[in-house]
Amino acid sequence: MQRKPNIWVEGLISAGKSTLVSQLATALNFRAFQEPVADKGYLELFYADPKRWSFSFQIEMLRRRSLIHRLAMLECLAGTSAGTLLDRGAPGDRVFAKMHHDAGNIHDLEWQTYEALYSEMMSVPHMQPTLLLYLDVSPETALRRIKVRARPSEELIKLDYLTTLGNAYERLLTEIGSGQHAWSKGLKILRINWNEDNQKIVPIVTAVQHALEIPYWVDAMTIARTTNNLTV
Repeated sequence: MQRKPNIWVEGLISAGKSTLVSQLATALNFRAFQEPVADKGYLELFYADPKRWSFSFQIEMLRRRSLIHRLAMLECLAGTSAGTLLDRGAPGDRVFAKMHHDAGNIHDLEWQTYEALYSEMMSVPHMQPTLLLYLDVSPETALRRIKVRARPSEELIKLDYLTTLGNAYERLLTEIGSGQHAWSKGLKILRINWNEDNQKIVPIVTAVQHALEIPYWVDAMTIARTTNNLTV
């Protein structure tokens, strides 16, 4: 049986990934895997003292991400749905971890441990995505959306942090495009400008279908009845 497609949706914090994942899953009959929610205790410790808790927090997030990746892999292999959609993949997690290592919050020895676990995870056959969908959102737009949704855990996020995160993602996309990662060989990247607050879902579905070369087309009226416009 042919493996079903696996899409990772990436972008800045509050870019609108979760909403898009849910609505694309409905339109394409894919199974959605939302981003794992960190334990409140971990979050409180991490935000209170990132230098002490960054490594532990990132390892816990990598563990949770690994479970989701395996579930998606099994779903794609079993073919019980048309495909899978992940709200951020493990390389997206690594972007955050690398930022904390660069900032001195994760020791070099801890980083070696993280990299070893990450590499082991990404070397598993069929763990790789078929398509990476990147939501291009400016740091200013992301910060505005963060303030609108007003999550207590995100109150300390500043514009410079989002700018650094955006630059880190640009490096990742460049690395993928140049084939620097074994798991990214032949991976298609679809970048979408996502700065507007009311994006139309139909063009995104069409773009994804073209990128995946899916031999069928979702009827636009069906999409409109089940999804409406995206909100973030």
